Amino acid sequence: MLSTNEVSWMTALVEESLDKSLPLYHVTKAPDGSGHTTETYPDTPSLMLACTVTKPTATVLQVYADIIAGNRALMLHYMPDADVREGDLVVYQGVNWKVQPVEGATSYTFTNEVLITALV
Repeated sequence: MLSTNEVSWMTALVEESLDKSLPLYHVTKAPDGSGHTTETYPDTPSLMLACTVTKPTATVLQVYADIIAGNRALMLHYMPDADVREGDLVVYQGVNWKVQPVEGATSYTFTNEVLITALV
């Protein structure tokens, strides 16, 4: 078991290691009158997200193959207090990436992680 001091120290260390600040746009979903839902994004970022971007593992690629559907995919790691929602848009390396959910089970988690897929 980690003490409160150890968790605080590790949390601060992880937060300092986030090496990117990316624009994140919150999605707004609304019915379009035809039984479908449309997604819109604001013109300016909802926030600048402190994060780290990594490659997904082979297991993640396999488990989420139906979500990825042949698109490029990456993992986005960010602090738990950041306001990141499924369907949000992140701009990374000039490409728009859509936030997808990922289920995880670990004893100690210092960052949240989600799958992001490139929009084409």
